[in-house]
Amino acid sequence: MIHPPYHFFYIESLLTITSSAMNSVDKLNHCIKNINIASHQEIIDNAQNIIIQSAALSRYFWPVQKNNFAKSRGQFLRQQLSITESNVLKNRDVRNFIEHFDEKLDTFCNEIVFGTIIPIFVDIEPTNGNYKFFRAYFIDKGVFKIWGNCFLLQPIVDEIEKLHNLLLAFRKNGSRFNRPLS
Repeated sequence: MIHPPYHFFYIESLLTITSSAMNSVDKLNHCIKNINIASHQEIIDNAQNIIIQSAALSRYFWPVQKNNFAKSRGQFLRQQLSITESNVLKNRDVRNFIEHFDEKLDTFCNEIVFGTIIPIFVDIEPTNGNYKFFRAYFIDKGVFKIWGNCFLLQPIVDEIEKLHNLLLAFRKNGSRFNRPLS
């Protein structure tokens, strides 16, 4: 259990993560509405940041450490923020991919790849061709793809936005959990 005077630290730590993700959501939406070649890098970077931040949130709610404090902290935070076991942030594939990104890069760079390698791609998903995307954002589906791993962004964004608003309400109400939200 987290002692009430320390709730502040968790609320602020989680808000740092959700704020970064929400800033990326805003930038991503702006770039997509005003899409041009110059915005492709920004679209890709912001989509990837949303995924990175979702993995960071997951560590708070489902810690890898098996010690009692980490387990009770995760359970406490999930309870306070109404996070269920079916929450999209629990997806270990997303978290593992991000946490072991450097190893995935090593593996990718040590393989022989056949087809056309496209470092950055922003457009509708191609239906033909032998393309290998390093990083892609398919605007027709809202999917971020990196090395064949596809992440549907909207459910992740919806959950992060919900958490962000709850955390802001806790901050407004004295930076403590277990307080009524107004």
